[in-house]
Amino acid sequence: MTRIVIMFAGFVVAAAAEIRVAGSDLLGAEFARAVAEFARQEDTAVKLGLRGTRPGLADLEAGCAEIGLFLLPAEEAPPSGNVVSRVIGYQVTVVAVPVASPLTQVTVAQLRGIFGETAKESYSRWGELNLPGEWAARPIALQALAPSAGLAWPLFRRQILGEAAPRAALQLAATDGALMERLTAADNSIGVGGVGLAGHPALRALAVAASPTEPAYAPTADNVHHGNYPLRLALHVVFPRAAAPGLLRFLKFLLADETAAALAPAHFVPLPRGARNQLVFELEEMR
Repeated sequence: MTRIVIMFAGFVVAAAAEIRVAGSDLLGAEFARAVAEFARQEDTAVKLGLRGTRPGLADLEAGCAEIGLFLLPAEEAPPSGNVVSRVIGYQVTVVAVPVASPLTQVTVAQLRGIFGETAKESYSRWGELNLPGEWAARPIALQALAPSAGLAWPLFRRQILGEAAPRAALQLAATDGALMERLTAADNSIGVGGVGLAGHPALRALAVAASPTEPAYAPTADNVHHGNYPLRLALHVVFPRAAAPGLLRFLKFLLADETAAALAPAHFVPLPRGARNQLVFELEEMR
């Protein structure tokens, strides 16, 4: 497991004249606008340097940022040393079908067989997944959000397909809207995209099970946070412990409902409200 240790010489705990934020470049335009509104209301200068997780880690280590926002895979430990690292949300991939489909859940192995070219078991028709009646002979139409539009497909490919190549029949949509249009236009389709798919009235987000003998979990905030839903990537906030009092207002802003709403278009799911409230309490007590 990779571990990054960051040490700081010292910080003034009074409210910072400028808060420099480094990290992921996938937080979206709505998040940037929400930060600008926070800065205006709080009369605090906030400088966003969101060039990516790797450059952001370097910026934080070099003392060029007070706060880091990093998307890290489960096998990579967050920065340690005299910094605090806490999960504040998740980038989530959703697998969805039109509501006309009788399919409600899938296993990880079935997803690999649906989308992967070299899976041990491959599926090209819905009957192979035990869908009944007229559905049995229908071909499976594969759709996904293009990597240029977010992490949904890269995350799915990493966690589900592994080294397997995706099927040649897979069609990539350039935007969330284009993906939703394709899925709603063909009842025999199945798509991989962001959390917006779960909120579309004409689509059904599938519950995912680790194996045929384990329960399947839908992509709810609780299931994602507790690790039951597998298609997730944690968003960490990292900051010097000694600076926590001076950064408290901005840290609480990151956990607010309006910030969760601003991150949703970029395919983020927030912590459950109870977990956010508990983290706010922890931050208020931090010295």
